Amino acid sequence: MITRDLRFAADEKSIKNLAPTLVGKDMSFWEKNQIRRGKVTAAEVARDRYGNPFIQVEIEEETAPAGA
Repeated sequence: MITRDLRFAADEKSIKNLAPTLVGKDMSFWEKNQIRRGKVTAAEVARDRYGNPFIQVEIEEETAPAGA
């Protein structure tokens, strides 16, 4: 599983409402010089060291189809 931080310019209430809606969604993300895809398996609201809220998601990476 891959963990990524999602940071938005939104208030805490909006972030808390958004986090549960991400579970089960497909998401694309950059890793080094490649774009990868995966499905969000977990999303939770966390805080950085300054107290700002952000969403931390766990992504299960899609496997390439056989023969691709």
